[in-house]
Amino acid sequence: MSRVAKISNGPNKVMVTVEDGTGFIADAAIITVPLGILKANLIHFEPKLPQWKVDAISDLGFGSENKIAMQFDRVFWPDVELLGVVAPTSYACGYFLNLHKATGHPVLVYMAAGRFACDLEKLSDESAANFVMLQLKKMFPNATEPVNFAWFLHCSYYLFHVSFLNSVLMSKVIN
Repeated sequence: MSRVAKISNGPNKVMVTVEDGTGFIADAAIITVPLGILKANLIHFEPKLPQWKVDAISDLGFGSENKIAMQFDRVFWPDVELLGVVAPTSYACGYFLNLHKATGHPVLVYMAAGRFACDLEKLSDESAANFVMLQLKKMFPNATEPVNFAWFLHCSYYLFHVSFLNSVLMSKVIN
């Protein structure tokens, strides 16, 4: 897999150049790129994008969501897709995604969003893991400690591609 560095649009052809300089020529191309990549101007467009597109990219926003994946030695939670946490305010709301249902592995992923996700990111790994386990133990007092965990920060690393993150998440936690 290579990162796209440049997209050149000519009268009858499109050339997509990746970071090692390799070019791919086609009659047409459909370009789908994460908003963070466009906002950071990581792809050079030739000719330049029209100003109305640049303005639209500038005006668009996206939220922050962090993930902390935890692998356990066994499943101690019900066979549902999501396990919610109700907080006294919307600031500290989060939920657990049950990956066991889809993968067969005893993995839960804690999802935190918005300003709370960015604040959670400021904690040490140990403090963040302790916070997540506290939330889990509110629902399941007999929850076991995770045997492995992985942390994915979106506030600091908003340029990552979501499918890439999900692949990395699964390989880090399950392998």
